[in-house]
Amino acid sequence: MSVKGLPTVVVGVMLLISLMLYPSLPDQVPVHWSIQGKPDSFAPKALAVLLLPALTLILLLVGRLSMTRIAFERRYGEARETQRFMINAIVVFLGFMHALMLVTALNPDVPLARVYVIGLGGLCVALGNVMGRLRPNPLFGIRFPWTLSDETVWRRTHRVGGRWLFMSGLVLMLATLVLSPESLFVLALGLLLGGAVCLAYASRALWLERHSERHRGV
Repeated sequence: MSVKGLPTVVVGVMLLISLMLYPSLPDQVPVHWSIQGKPDSFAPKALAVLLLPALTLILLLVGRLSMTRIAFERRYGEARETQRFMINAIVVFLGFMHALMLVTALNPDVPLARVYVIGLGGLCVALGNVMGRLRPNPLFGIRFPWTLSDETVWRRTHRVGGRWLFMSGLVLMLATLVLSPESLFVLALGLLLGGAVCLAYASRALWLERHSERHRGV
């Protein structure tokens, strides 16, 4: 199977799982959970089985439109494979979440919080592993004005961000062995949001340093 065909296969499997499990699903399917891992929002099963497949198709459409723009073909061609890998990783994660949602509706005893964090950690590892290869593009990456305006700042920010995301994913997966659902939520929030804030500050500081040096040299 080609990498290009993976999203189509994943969406097909999502729809197949929906079709197979539909008769057994309760009329109301949980679609959101509290930090304790308890369902707190429900949707009719006819809507729930299509929710994540539809979101996945929208993601694929946006990704396809982004990568087929004339400007993208001309300026960002070298980043196509990295972006395709990232789209595939997100699609696989959404497929995983779809299956987990339906299985949890049938068996509420599934430790949803732990299984979800394992999947989230795996996604972070996959994205972090390739983030350093990203180049400025219309869709993916750490898209601050100062990273988009300076390719050196972009490159350094994504190298550091990729390492942080990779390590965060490993920490999250290991943490599922020892932490409670509430603690896992706090840890994930701290690692991902805290990392984003630190990257924003550090990349801005690098941009200011580089451009102040340019002005002094003029």
